[in-house]
Amino acid sequence: MEEVMKEFYADSIAFEYIYNQRLINGAVIIMHPGIIYGLLGRNGCGKSTLMKILFGTLKPSEAFVRLNGKRVKTAYLTKDVCYLPQDSFLPTWFTVEKAIDMMIGDKQSIQQVKDNAVIRLLLGEQVANISGGELRYLEILLLLNQKATFLMLDEPFSGLSPLLKENVQELILNFRNSKSILISDHDYHNVLEISDQIILMDNGACRKLAKKEELEMFYVPEGTFEP
Repeated sequence: MEEVMKEFYADSIAFEYIYNQRLINGAVIIMHPGIIYGLLGRNGCGKSTLMKILFGTLKPSEAFVRLNGKRVKTAYLTKDVCYLPQDSFLPTWFTVEKAIDMMIGDKQSIQQVKDNAVIRLLLGEQVANISGGELRYLEILLLLNQKATFLMLDEPFSGLSPLLKENVQELILNFRNSKSILISDHDYHNVLEISDQIILMDNGACRKLAKKEELEMFYVPEGTFEP
């Protein structure tokens, strides 16, 4: 039996608010394992909306989504797609240790997460009592340790200290070979440092860029990337 190539493919994505004000118009996203995709664009251009549509928690006006060769309408039900929203998703009354035990399926991964240098100091704390940066780090670590192949991270660097940002970059790179990761964040420098491909969201569509300098035409001030 021929093995199906892992691929997350979505095209003809459209979304509009009331009064027919269209935010996304014909966007296309194609993701493969082993690649980190940086999704950039100006505030309000639809990056978060696009991720919610891909995950299946927001209904688009139009969309064709195919996961590993099969068409899907709610990707999260396949358990092969994970999404980090901007808001926390962990119950605040859980301890950090309980959150790990509840969210991760295999014992080896559970122990690896508990042994993490940042997390092992927080195991007995309630989620409500750890800092926003620590919570973000924990949620990213939990999602990376899921069996899902495709991950979408919305603002993963938000609220993190410089040291935790470096740690998150390292975490993401450690999982690159086995996963496909789409990252959107206003802190574009950290996104660009670890991205293999750059996708610019502009005028409702997704534009694949050959090099970061092209961002100066649409997103960042001219001369941003001059040596």
